[in-house]
Amino acid sequence: RIEPVRVARDDATYECVAENGVGDAVSAEASLTVYEADKIPPGFPQITEAPSTKVVEISHTTVLHCSASGNPPPKISWIRELLPVDTSRNPRYNLLTSGAPGALQITNSIEEDQGKYECVAENEVGTEYSPSTMLYVKVRRVPPQFSIPPPTLLEVMLDSPLNLSCVAVGSPMPYVKWRKGPNIELTPDDKLPIGRNVLTLDRVTESENYTCIAASVLGVIEASTIVKVQSLPVSPLDVKITEVTATSVRLDWTYPSETLLYYVIQYKPKAANTPYSEISGIITTYYTVRNLSPYTEYEFYIIAVNNLGRGPPSAPAVITTGETADFSPGGSKPGTAPRDVQVRPLSSSTMVIQWDEPETPNGQITGYKVYYTQDQSLPMSAWETQMVDNNQLTTISDLTPHTIYTIRVQAFTSVGPGPLSAPVLVKTQQGVPSQPRDLRAVDIGETTVTLAWSKPTHSGENIISYELYWNDTYAKAKHHRRIGLAESYSLTGLYPNTLYYIWLAAQSQRGEGATTPPIPVRTKQYVPGAPPQNVSCEPVSSTSIRISWEPPPVERSNGHIVYYKLQFVENGRSDSEASVVTLKNQTSFVLDELKKWTEYRIWVLAGTSIGDGPPSYPITIRTHEDGTETKLNLF
Repeated sequence: RIEPVRVARDDATYECVAENGVGDAVSAEASLTVYEADKIPPGFPQITEAPSTKVVEISHTTVLHCSASGNPPPKISWIRELLPVDTSRNPRYNLLTSGAPGALQITNSIEEDQGKYECVAENEVGTEYSPSTMLYVKVRRVPPQFSIPPPTLLEVMLDSPLNLSCVAVGSPMPYVKWRKGPNIELTPDDKLPIGRNVLTLDRVTESENYTCIAASVLGVIEASTIVKVQSLPVSPLDVKITEVTATSVRLDWTYPSETLLYYVIQYKPKAANTPYSEISGIITTYYTVRNLSPYTEYEFYIIAVNNLGRGPPSAPAVITTGETADFSPGGSKPGTAPRDVQVRPLSSSTMVIQWDEPETPNGQITGYKVYYTQDQSLPMSAWETQMVDNNQLTTISDLTPHTIYTIRVQAFTSVGPGPLSAPVLVKTQQGVPSQPRDLRAVDIGETTVTLAWSKPTHSGENIISYELYWNDTYAKAKHHRRIGLAESYSLTGLYPNTLYYIWLAAQSQRGEGATTPPIPVRTKQYVPGAPPQNVSCEPVSSTSIRISWEPPPVERSNGHIVYYKLQFVENGRSDSEASVVTLKNQTSFVLDELKKWTEYRIWVLAGTSIGDGPPSYPITIRTHEDGTETKLNLF
């Protein structure tokens, strides 16, 4: 490339030589004739409209205009960054032949389209280059962020399959991959998916940490999940029966060291075709089953229970009860109180109480009465009570977390109650917080909602955070955000004119408490986020042009479209001189009283009750000459 050319210096014959060291060199010659500016021969190409600097948003379409005159009419081609533009090799590049002949149209623009462009007009007389101009491609830059992060903890059964999903967004869209443990990469670098990656585990055999990684040129983020393997408990072992009476048997068994919730005993007469009776909530490895029938063969099964459910039953234990009862019914009240009363908190609202029968029962014990209260100064008649059949263990529920209770037990015979046991004190465990109070929206904007609430009535342990949940009727997605200790929060990044459902829970060291009922909140309208679509223009006559368009995309309307503004100006004048036509509920319009055979720039914008949205890309169009009309189709 010779730039700039000089008459005396560059008017010459040039030879191009090609060689590669294998064969003989080849060459070609060409002559360059340079004309003085005032001695250009007739018919020499002249650039009448040079391309101008343009800015286009990525993935949109733009047109670089160029026109030239000459005799014969010159052929127009294009150069980008000093290299010819080959429209046959790139289907996104198109040299227009009508409307604006010679213009270069670039569709679905990408970052690589940015650069310096020149148009070239050439006929048999000579070649003319336009001044170079720049095309800039505008790219939105957003660092990676997780829209659907993996859960922090997943508990699964041994050998069960599992799908871990991770979704990230950004601009450019990030690559998403998975890592097992500290350094085992699970996604090949040559097969990195964009935006979403689902890790499929066919059989989970061990607990492990998995990390989802989202990366783009703007950064790298990570989110980890712990996959914890759990299984149902095994069968209790070595079930033995001791202390057999006519109406009771004692069962003893062993169990491996494993976290359990409790045991269940199932039993029935072996010969009877009846369902099994069941005793649940047993927390020891021994238990006395009472109220059996004398001289009857029974079979017993022990079942262990953990938080996944019940395991398989033990081998059956079979025994025949004695022929007669140990005590004759009635006679007198129990002479002493139940012995060795033991109380154990099972959870924040449940405790287990067990005891031994009185040393002097004075007859057959028919049942027990358990008294409990938070205020032992109250008279016994004001205490809470629970009746227990002839059993020496019971569970009391619906207690207040983190509270001291006093417990006493009383035995009964058929004659009446015996003395009360000595008071035993126990403190229930700390529980999760109750739900926050009075969740409400105190300020509502287009993309922001400010929430306020009051702390829970019962907070258990100290609250360490609040868990905020919301979903929207537009994206139909559920979102979650952990926020610090506060009683108000501004939720940002919302869609305008969208109905959201929002709810809140308090979090302590014990876990997440109950959530508030969801409250509906609709964000305010905003100006449209996009211009009208598919704007088209057509000259109807020498003084009128028909314009039609479609509303902006629904997801970017940001409210109800209440008007359109049609703006037009003669080409060559500034946008500030444009005339404006405001229309309601119309998507087409005919501009009349225009000048004949004149170019106009025309664009359209939409508006809500809040204001104007962005304008469409200007369209340049010329009215007809006199006597030329286009038939106007008005349906």
